Amino acid sequence: MYSHLPVVLGALKPRSCDLPHYCYDISIMRRNAASSAFEEAYVQLSRAASLAGRPEIILLDEDADELDEFTGSRPRSHALLERLERAGRVRRVRRGVYVLVEATGGVRVDILDLIAASTPDPYLVTGGRALQFHALTDQHFRRVHVLTTSRLRSWSWRGDEVRYVRTETQLRSGAVRTRKTPARMATPARAIADSLSHPRWGVTLAQVTEALDAMLAGDTNFADVLAVEVARQDNHALARRLGFLVSQIAGPDAARPFLALIGTSKATTPLQAGVDPTGLIDSRWQISANVSLDRLLQHREVV
Repeated sequence: MYSHLPVVLGALKPRSCDLPHYCYDISIMRRNAASSAFEEAYVQLSRAASLAGRPEIILLDEDADELDEFTGSRPRSHALLERLERAGRVRRVRRGVYVLVEATGGVRVDILDLIAASTPDPYLVTGGRALQFHALTDQHFRRVHVLTTSRLRSWSWRGDEVRYVRTETQLRSGAVRTRKTPARMATPARAIADSLSHPRWGVTLAQVTEALDAMLAGDTNFADVLAVEVARQDNHALARRLGFLVSQIAGPDAARPFLALIGTSKATTPLQAGVDPTGLIDSRWQISANVSLDRLLQHREVV
């Protein structure tokens, strides 16, 4: 009877002695009905999100029909969602995307859940956040770089920022599926290659080297896997840098697959981009070692 009330009534004032008992009782009934409708709307949204495979995440474009059946119209659905937000039961992430908040005020949705639910395929979470996901760094990266074939706006959630980077490169081959998250995460090889290719993403050369060192130590075939990833990207400078690093860490034989990928240019490539390129020249890799390898491998000294 009261499921389509336009507002949720606030707390009632103490009953006036002049107010008839039946009027006061009706006010209480309306308040209780509105509160019940409010909670039922929350349950409807929660059910729709769970059935869609994204618990506690509301996508208005997909879930509005479910809410319309409950409220009776789209304008009422929008108004109810606004009231839920004002009451602290949902939080807006970005346009059309909301998160349900538990009665205790808790939120169990993380940034990767939201990326998986709201980013159209194909996409790939890469860079520092992917290295962190694979436990290849102890650094927490607040900026999450997501490769996509579409032009999408950046957004933030609880201190983390999602930045979409449009690319024409193949995304599906560089992804790994895991039960730890529904998001499409870059493989360790793709994450290392992307991090080194884009120093402005915030992953330092030392952090890339640490991740590379860990993978080479744990997987004897990783150099070959990494070379295949570099070949897909067709980046001569990247091949030189990674080939040089692999040769220094695991030996020249491990780095051999990169030799066919370094190109024919005789110009040297600085090992670390964005700083003074002066350094010892490695003629095999056409690399200017403008940063000390001992400095890059300092992580080995940490107990």
